[in-house]
Amino acid sequence: MIVERLVFQAKYGKADKLVEIIKEGRKLMVRNGYPDGRILTDLSGRMFTIIWESEFPSMSAYEKMRNKVFKLPEFGPWFNKMQPLIEAGTTEFYNVE
Repeated sequence: MIVERLVFQAKYGKADKLVEIIKEGRKLMVRNGYPDGRILTDLSGRMFTIIWESEFPSMSAYEKMRNKVFKLPEFGPWFNKMQPLIEAGTTEFYNVE
């Protein structure tokens, strides 16, 4: 089992709007087979940090699902709404032990 962790650094004051848009995207992706996962926001540390975590059985399962959702016609317009709100971001993967 692996965890995909998308870490977003929102622009100053834009975290709430980014969370709203991420939740819209999560609904779109879950409807298309993506695992539901969870959305985390900062309580301490770097401000305006949003993390979206999802679990997959393997990296190949993740890659297959990623390729599927990237091809959805709704994906591009949703992603374009996020871009102006993001200062930086990373994608991290972890093994579940």
